[in-house]
Amino acid sequence: MTEQEICNEQKANGNSKMYLQLRGTFWNCYDGGAFVIARIMNYQVKRLKTVDRYKLGFSKAALEKVLCSTGAEGVCWNKESDLCYTFSGGDPTIDPLMASDAGDQEVVVNTTADYRMLCNLRKELLDINLAEASFTELKAKVRSLQVACLAHLPI
Repeated sequence: MTEQEICNEQKANGNSKMYLQLRGTFWNCYDGGAFVIARIMNYQVKRLKTVDRYKLGFSKAALEKVLCSTGAEGVCWNKESDLCYTFSGGDPTIDPLMASDAGDQEVVVNTTADYRMLCNLRKELLDINLAEASFTELKAKVRSLQVACLAHLPI
């Protein structure tokens, strides 16, 4: 099934049957199904900008955890094939406040040096005493941290 076919089928049956499909190295679910999994597993739903659709994806390694966790919540899973699962139950209500835009960028830490640098910035931010009387020092420190953080963000 294509993404569009899955979304059409779920819409036609009123989310009484939802699909989890393997696409590449990620398991994906859409619209109501994405929100069911997100509510149970505390995963992030993405709002796709090009189509009026929501998507949730997770790695192959997390499949067993998702199946066990959702089963414990009363969601019934039935294996249809090696690449698709069907499930029902849960709350498929679409809540735009739970979703982020698919175009949102995340800061990715690639090296140990990046990780240490971000930890040091975090420590400096936590060391700022907001109760101090003089905000001149605070203003300068916050500005230098902003510049340091922006210098390491991908554009």
